[in-house]
Amino acid sequence: MNFRDHWRAVEKELLARGLSHSTIEPFATYSPWLNDKPFQSLVEKIRDFTLVDIYRLWELKSLLTSSNRVEGDILEVGVWRGGTGALLCKFSPHKKVWLADTFIGIVKDGERDLSYNGGEHADTSCETVEGLMSSLKLVNFELLKGVFPDDTGNFIPEVLSLVHIDVDVYESAKQIWNFVHHRLAVGGVIVFDDYGFSSTDGVTSFVNEISELDNFFFLYNLNGHAIFVKIR
Repeated sequence: MNFRDHWRAVEKELLARGLSHSTIEPFATYSPWLNDKPFQSLVEKIRDFTLVDIYRLWELKSLLTSSNRVEGDILEVGVWRGGTGALLCKFSPHKKVWLADTFIGIVKDGERDLSYNGGEHADTSCETVEGLMSSLKLVNFELLKGVFPDDTGNFIPEVLSLVHIDVDVYESAKQIWNFVHHRLAVGGVIVFDDYGFSSTDGVTSFVNEISELDNFFFLYNLNGHAIFVKIR
């Protein structure tokens, strides 16, 4: 089922939940990633290892530019085949990047997640991620296998500068947020992937619940990212 067919199938349910959807087509044309040769080279190499489009990949790289000046390690929960994890390692070479995934697919799906039944995106493995990192000569990472934070949260340090949450479902996103947000350094960033997509309505619902916190600046950048910057 393509996006438009899926959207039509779930439109009434999403509207009933207060989640309004339409196809977004920004008119801005400035595309600085086209002239960024290191970025373009990496995108070519990770193309088969990520489901994240070039706009969100570029935004992650841009956020790293600022968060690299902030104290703390980097954490990604929801690694799949390692594409975005490789980007985090490549453009934060002096930071440790923690990469957490079940490697058995989506977990903690529930009634808020219309498109998930558990186990989706299981077509990966630790060996797949490690092979990608090896091919790119990236070594500044630690791979954590298991449900996060239940199984692997104890490995995470007390201070983080950037957290990339790409787990697709409400309860998992909520539990990760509750675990990491107090560990984020002032000036640090938490990025939720899949915010605003009709297939990941649970993530959208959770982000909306926390979007007015006093100690975070919130931005929806219309590209599928929800960004929180800690201001105090």
